[in-house]
Formats: sequence, structure tokens, C-alpha cells
Amino acid sequence: MAIDSLAWLYPNYLNLSSLVKTHDNAHGLLLVGHSGIGKRILAFQLAGDYLDSEKLKPKASAIFATTANEYHDSDLFHPDCHFVCPEENKTSIGIDNIRELKNDCLYKTSQKGNGKVGIIYPAELMQRPAATSLLKFLEEPPDETLLILIAENIHNLPETIISRVQIHNIKRPSFEETVGWLNNEKTEKDWQEIISLLGSRPLLINELGYEFLHTKIKKISMDLDSLVLKKSKPSEIAANWPKEDLDMMLKILYILISNLISDSIEQDNDMYLPSSFQELNDAKLNYELCFNYLNEIANIRHLLLNRKPLNWSLQITNLLTPIYADLNGLMQHG
Repeated sequence: MAIDSLAWLYPNYLNLSSLVKTHDNAHGLLLVGHSGIGKRILAFQLAGDYLDSEKLKPKASAIFATTANEYHDSDLFHPDCHFVCPEENKTSIGIDNIRELKNDCLYKTSQKGNGKVGIIYPAELMQRPAATSLLKFLEEPPDETLLILIAENIHNLPETIISRVQIHNIKRPSFEETVGWLNNEKTEKDWQEIISLLGSRPLLINELGYEFLHTKIKKISMDLDSLVLKKSKPSEIAANWPKEDLDMMLKILYILISNLISDSIEQDNDMYLPSSFQELNDAKLNYELCFNYLNEIANIRHLLLNRKPLNWSLQITNLLTPIYADLNGLMQHG
């Protein structure tokens, strides 16, 4: 996957590549931006430049690493580049992960003689002891080392880390750039609905696939219409949301409720909404209660991602009940 095919990333790459190739860059780089726009691709591309290795630069056929094990087993693997992310079945990066990065890579002699690179993704998932351990490296980095942190939300990183790295904000591509890139990767599709929901996140959309996303969006829209029109009960809908797809379903529900709020505030007719929601344009939402409802969705997703042993059908039933009850709890009354 050539970096110059990602037009929105290329300016950041050009700003950094010449310095990275000659090792004149800052020891720590922080790439900040939305998920699904290619920050990992940029990080591995820069790692390849730093280590003078084409092997690290992602190709279309490469298995793109989402875990350390996938990276080690992939075509991208390089002995002088260490990729740190949450271990399988874990949701954070611990101090042992950072110690391994330092002891097995950054503080060792380069195996290929061109330096060492560490990539941490997502950096905001570092536990406090892990961040403290990393800080010691940033305060006195050994020669010929590059550390690349990848983050979506800089505010979730300790200030002590932020102050010791060079920040590079990665812009989100425009709608036109997203559609153009997706159509180059796949046969032409109507991406309007998907992009309006997920935003301009071409790599995430491409990874999930048009058919998968289109099917999920259609299902949730129909389910919400059934709830509003009293054709189905919350428990019936919840029973048909499979556990393996639950995070995506909740994510789409969150976006749809956010769109309902935005449409009510801005009267933005370009927002994608289920047909039954579109008929609520003149209804007065209670914005405080609506944002509380969004927090409830986010809390359930958090519990799900942390693999809490809960009755998920009951959780979803309770979550969908306000929609079934004429959006009770979201509307102004009187």
C-alpha cells in the first residue's frame, strides 16, 4: 500500500521522511488523529525509512498488524522494530509490555546496524506504571532510537509524555478523498450512507467492508423503526443482536442517536437517520437526557470491551426500552 496513495497522509509523511531517513528527527514522535485514517501505515512507513528497510513499508498484500503476534508473523516483521499494543484478551498496555520494548529492542544493539524503532498503539491505553517506565526512556533516550506513539485522543496521555515528544496531527480525509480511495480499492459502491455514519475513515471502512457495514446499518435502522412503530419489543430486538457483532451495533446506535441530536440542533438534512427518526424532526429533545443516553451506550460498550460476564440480552433490552416507549427519557415534556 504505497504511502502516496493516501493523499491526506502524504503531507505528514513528506514533513517527516527526510529527517527520519537521516536520523535527524526527534527521538519521540506522537501521531494523533481519528481511528481508521492510516496512522499505523504512516508509523510503519517511517519505521522503514529510519531502518532503511522496504520490508517494513506496508504493501497491499501485507497482513496489517493489529496485535504484536500478528506483527511477528507478518511480512512486515523486522528484528529492530518492536510493535507494542494490548495483549490478546487485554484492554491496556502494561508495564511488562514497555519493559519488553526497552530490554528487547530500544536498549539493545541494532541487529541490522541501522538503529531501533518502537511503535506503541494505541498509546493512550498505557497504564500509569507503563507510562512512567516509558518516560524514563524519553528523558534519556539512547542513540539511534526512534519511538513512535499512535493516539486518537491526546488528552488521555500523561502531560509528562506529551511534553517530551514531537506531536504531529494527522488530518481526517475529506468525503471526496475517502470515496476516491475506497473506489480505487474496491469496485464502485454508494458509500454516502456509510461515510455519513462512520465519518471519513477510509481504512476502517475498507477493513470492515461495504457489505458488512451496509447490512449492519440496514438492520439497526429497521430495528429502530420497529421499536418506534411498536412492531417489535426491545427484548425481541435484543435477542437478535449477536454477541460477536454487539460492539458494532452499539457503535452504530451511538452514531444514530448523535445524528438525531445534531439534526434537532442544526436541522441538517444531510444526516443519516432511520425513517422513523426523520419524522421526529419537530419533536423537542431533552438534550441533557439525550447525552445521558449516549453515555449509557458508551458505558455498555466499555463493559463489553472489558469482557464483563453480564446478561447482554437484558442490558440491550433495557437500553432499547426508551426508544420503544416513544423515546421516553429523551423528549421534553409539557
